Order: sequence, then structure tokens, then C-alpha cells
Amino acid sequence: MAKNIKSVQRREREREELREQILDVAMNILIKEGYDAVTIRRLADEIAYTPGALYSYFKDKDAIIFALVLRASRHLTTVFRAVESISSPLERLWAIGRAYIKFAMEHPEYYDLMFIMSTPIQKMSEAEYTEGYAAFHILRSTVQECMQHGYLPRADDNAAAFAMWSFVHGSVSLLIRRRMTIISEGQYQELLDASYNFLMSAMMPKHPDTTASLPTARTKKQKKK
Repeated sequence: MAKNIKSVQRREREREELREQILDVAMNILIKEGYDAVTIRRLADEIAYTPGALYSYFKDKDAIIFALVLRASRHLTTVFRAVESISSPLERLWAIGRAYIKFAMEHPEYYDLMFIMSTPIQKMSEAEYTEGYAAFHILRSTVQECMQHGYLPRADDNAAAFAMWSFVHGSVSLLIRRRMTIISEGQYQELLDASYNFLMSAMMPKHPDTTASLPTARTKKQKKK
């Protein structure tokens, strides 16, 4: 009995490893050659399997793309969860934005797939893409708390969270897609940090806790040392 259990566990592990290998290869092709280059036959050739074998893992090409989007979404959610435990909603809000920028710049291929690249992810139902909304829910709940504490002006929480996400998304998208050639690549991070600090400071009403929490204030002090 124990031998049979180990055999089943080994097969499951091998199956999961092959599934991840398929996704890794698909992601590599997607980045280098685009959506149209990702085909079941191409993937089968790359990993030396038959197309029929791949269909036992994914029903079609779109299912593979969907799995890649979910993988990227889980990564982003993990990044947000890492700062979710910050007790101060104000500090948490600042941290969420900085974490998002860091994720986008360190994993541009994931970011491109999730938010920029033209792929058929719009076909996904809301039930299928629950993971994809987790990060937004974390942002929105933090925005709600900031409003309750007076750190942000009262407004529709969806609209406020969307506005903040849109600003940061637009900023990193311009740089990832190299639409700001007037700015040298070496200045990207500094520009992102400064623009994010500007947005957040402008949105916050005058509040002693807000002023004390500005990352720019800490940065300037550190530079003087």
C-alpha cells in the first residue's frame, strides 16, 4: 500500500513538473515572439512531447495563456500580501504602491502579460479570474481605511483605488514599453519614485501622520548624511 501511495505521489509530482515546464516554455516564446507564436505543436516540439500529451494538461492555447496570467497574478498578490500586515493604513498604502512599482520593474514580462500585451484574457469569466482581483481588493480595502482615518478625502472607494492604480500603471507601462525615450533608462526608478511620491502627497489632505510618513522626507535626510 505504501509503495502504491509513493508511486501515485511521484506521478503527480512529475505531472506538475511537466505542467510547469510547458508554462515556462510558453512564457519564453510569448516574450520573444508574441502570442501568435505560442501553439500546442510548437510547445510539443520544444519539450519533446506529442501534441496529444499536451492536450491532457491544457485544452487549448488560450488555457495555457490563462494559466500564465494566473501565475503572474498570484505573484503580484503575494507581493501585496507581504505588506498587508502593516497596521497603519497610511503606511500600508504607500507600501502597496512601492511594491507594485517594484514588481512591475523587476518582472516586466509578467506585467506585460497581465496588463499590456494583447491576449484573449478578456474571455475569462469573473469566477475563473478571482485570483486576478485579489490585489485590487487589498488596495481598495486599504483606501477605505485611509478614508475612515481622514488620510484621504471621502470618495467612492472603487473610483479612488482605480485612480491610484491607473496612475501607477500608466507610469510603469510608459517605461516598460520604452515610450519615454527622453528619459535615460538609468533614471527610470528615480522618476517612478518621484512621480509616485508626488501623486500620493497631492492626494492626501494635510495631516500630521501623512507628512511624517512621506518617503521623500526620509530619502532627503538619508542623502544629507
